[in-house]
Amino acid sequence: MIKNRPRVYHDILEAVDYLFSINPKLAEDFLDRIEEAKIKIQNTPNGFQIQYLSVRTILLRQFAYHIYYIVEDYKIIILAVLHAQSGEKKIGKI
Repeated sequence: MIKNRPRVYHDILEAVDYLFSINPKLAEDFLDRIEEAKIKIQNTPNGFQIQYLSVRTILLRQFAYHIYYIVEDYKIIILAVLHAQSGEKKIGKI
């Protein structure tokens, strides 16, 4: 089971708004890549790099964005979706 922290929706909306302003197709592709990454996380939750303490990360295909998540018991909790350039600085504050 995958759950999103509330800030995840804000992160995604912010990225989608930016990408849509460049090209609507990019925004659509971004959402598709997020869904692909969620499937990968669900299939192998412990299979991705630990970035900060117990926070794992997966880089989206085609985009410089990471999904940051933790695995607690049998739940996957997505903490944030952040751009690769700023994510490492921000994840420690979440």
